[in-house]
Formats: sequence, structure tokens, C-alpha cells
Amino acid sequence: MKKNFMFLLCSSMVFAQEGLPTASQHALSNLAPKGNFVLRVEGKTRNTQFSYNNNGDKVRLGSELDAVSLDQSIFSSLAPFGVGASLGTTSSSMEFESERGEISFGYGVTEDLTVGIIFPFGTVRNKVDFSVSGGNLGKNPFYNAQVAPSATNVPYLPTSMGVAPLNTADIQEILTSPTYGYKPIASTRTTSLADPTIGLLYQAAKTKDASLIISTGFDIGIAKEDDPDNLVDVPINNGNSAFRLRAEYYKNLDYGLDLFAKAEYGVEFEDKVTKRVPKEGEVLAPKSSTEKLSRDLGDYQSYELAFGKSFDNWRVAGHLYRLEKEGDNYTSDIGTDVSALEKNTNGYVNQWELEASWSGIEAWSKGNLAMPLIVSLAYKDTFSGKNGLEWKELYFRVTSFF
Repeated sequence: MKKNFMFLLCSSMVFAQEGLPTASQHALSNLAPKGNFVLRVEGKTRNTQFSYNNNGDKVRLGSELDAVSLDQSIFSSLAPFGVGASLGTTSSSMEFESERGEISFGYGVTEDLTVGIIFPFGTVRNKVDFSVSGGNLGKNPFYNAQVAPSATNVPYLPTSMGVAPLNTADIQEILTSPTYGYKPIASTRTTSLADPTIGLLYQAAKTKDASLIISTGFDIGIAKEDDPDNLVDVPINNGNSAFRLRAEYYKNLDYGLDLFAKAEYGVEFEDKVTKRVPKEGEVLAPKSSTEKLSRDLGDYQSYELAFGKSFDNWRVAGHLYRLEKEGDNYTSDIGTDVSALEKNTNGYVNQWELEASWSGIEAWSKGNLAMPLIVSLAYKDTFSGKNGLEWKELYFRVTSFF
């Protein structure tokens, strides 16, 4: 290993004198030198209060639970009280926050072939503000919950009979009752491992100024499954396995400019998940609708185009991203209609990014750094989409070789 390390040192000194290609100097890929390891550590924070609906309009998170009249269209048991009977109107808002880390290891089998693994982990929070007010029904103080509701044992009475209207706590109690069995609507926090990836990178073509890298990867679905009894929790990952195929092209241009392009296709594998299966138009699926389903998440395609400009050991770049996803498919072994779960699951997201990076390879080759180090900082924002989230992202990345 020491011999390989010294060879890498000498090679870097030559590269520093002759001009190291931008893709290598700024670690635009995880390709490792032969017989050595590449280590990349990345931290990302992102947040959003908005998503894009099926029409591509930006809407506030939680809007599906906001301004909902809790009348007989939601609770059929209110039918005897007439069309205007209501337990109240909801008010809801949400904000997603996420911190995610990734540790990537790669080993250079040859100068053109690297094998590696990515370990992702993180925390996702949903800050929820939920309340209910304005109902014209209240609790019947004589209602016996141990006996089935009937004409003489009704759970609610009109507020005109002197009972107080139901409040938020009362509605939470209904949601957590045996019929619905939901957890209370409240802020959530999920911390866990995400789905790791194993794969390889192969430099299929290389010239003095350009390179083409083909990579494949397999996502191992180990992330915790989404909780069917929680209306507002956010999983850290899909928890399913997938196959990735990616092509990356790098080109050094004149005047310190460079071009980077990437295209990726992902194939999602079928798995089994536990879901509540709502009927068409049903807002609250009862506990009895819970079922083990076969799930095939829609395959995806992503594209990236970037132009960079280098100044000595610094590089700044602007990126454009696009992600397109096909619709999800669910199958019930007992023939349940699952179309409500598949609705509005296809979509796209468009983002832009500004990035700055510093390469310490030259400083390391001169003995001013203990090891080769490449550092980058980037900000990414979403400017349009469909059935996706409007993330704002900030991430910090450190890459080294040993």
C-alpha cells in the first residue's frame, strides 16, 4: 500500500505540473487511482413548505388536510344530523426538513475500473400544525362507547342543545379510535439508515481533454417502511431495491472552461408493502383497509448538464437537473381496487444548482497537506415540477484518496 501511495504522490506531482483534467482535479466522479481507495463524505440539508400538484402548480404542504369540512362526506355517521352537520373545519400546515449524510468508498481495481459502496443515513422531520374548529356538533355526555351507536345512543349532539363543539383533541380521539386506528396528527421525526448502493464505475473512453464513464449500481432496500397508521410521517427512503445505469461525460474546454453531462436510468424492483387502501374519494381509510400489497414504483430517468470555470485550484459551476418518474403500480392478492394509491404518482422535477469547489491536490503534492483533499459546497433549488416536492438544498462534500 505504501508503494502504491508513493506512486500516487509522484503521479499527482506530474499532473499538477502538466495540468490535471478538471474531472480528476475536482473529483467530479468517484473514480479511484489503481490500487488505491477513494473516500467521499457528503452532508446535505434541505427543506420545503411546498410541493407541485398534478397540474404543476405549487401548493403548500398539508393542503390535503387543510380547510377540510368534517361533514358526512368524511364521517358517514353524521348523516342522521342532515347535510349541514359538521365536526368542524381543519387547519393544517407542514414543513419538511432533512439532514442526510453519505459515506462512499471506492477501490481502483484498474486505472479505469472502480468498485465501491455508498452508505446513506439521515433524519427527516415534518413540522405539523393541525387544528379543528367551527363545528356544530359536540359530544353527547350520555353516549356509551361500549355499545354500538343507535338512535338512542348517538355519539354527537347539535351544539344548539347546549353541548360544546368538538375541539382538536376530540377529533384526534376519533382518529385514534379502533375504527380508524391512526396515530395523532403531530410533528414527526425519522432517523435511520437509507438504502445503500453497491456498484462499479468504468472509464469507457479517455482522451487528454475528455472522458466517458459508465456506472452501474444496485440499491439495497433496507430503509424503514412508511407507517400506514401515520397520516403525516415522511420516510427517509422508499425502502425498495433498484438498479441504476449511468453515463457521465467530462470535457475540458478552452480558457479554463469545462462541460459535464450525466444521464441516469433507474429500474425499481417489485416489493411487498403494508398500506391502507382508500376507496375512490375517501380521505380517511379505516384500519380495516390495511393490506399487504405488491408494489412496483415507477422507473425514473434523470439528466444533468453543467458548465464550469476554473481559477487555479478553484472551480465554480452552474448545473441544470431534471428528474422524470413513471407512475407507481400496486397489486392486491385479494383483488382490492388499488387505483387510489396509483393516482398522481408520475411526475418530474426541474432544479438549478450553483457549486464552488477547491482542490488541494497541488498543495498535497508540494507537501502542504497531509493527504489529497477536494472540498465543494453547493446550493440547489427547484423551479418547477409535477407531483414532486420543491426542495431547497445545501450540501458540503469532501473527497480524498489513500
